[in-house]
Amino acid sequence: MGIGRVADAAHWEAYSGLLDPGTISALLRRDFSPGSLRRRLLSGGILVAVDQGRVVGFADAAVESEQVRLRGLGTDPERRHARVAARLLEEVRKLAPGLPVSADAFLGCSPVEGYLEAQGFVPGEVLESDLFGELTVERRWWLPPG
Repeated sequence: MGIGRVADAAHWEAYSGLLDPGTISALLRRDFSPGSLRRRLLSGGILVAVDQGRVVGFADAAVESEQVRLRGLGTDPERRHARVAARLLEEVRKLAPGLPVSADAFLGCSPVEGYLEAQGFVPGEVLESDLFGELTVERRWWLPPG
């Protein structure tokens, strides 16, 4: 599936050296296995960007009571500068225009944190969690309603 290919490339590029390779693999299996993707696609939780029949990006978002939670945003590395992610983010904002958008990024993941900041997100609270046995620290970023 094209989403899995994009997620795989994006995760390894962004998190190599930041997370243990086993953690990256487990994260990809949990969130981007064919069964997991099928369930989320059927529930409407994933927006997909396609160009000439090829998946070039995706946004995984959920409207919650007080926010739109951006759970994932990935772009084909070959299309990184084609504004695919920015257009997907515009569509995410349309899901609930009156609500802020939140996105969690691993601290020290400069490409993701820099992208969020460039898109108008502001840093918020710091969150610690155990991800497949690895202690991780994330920052929640906020994009005000627009």
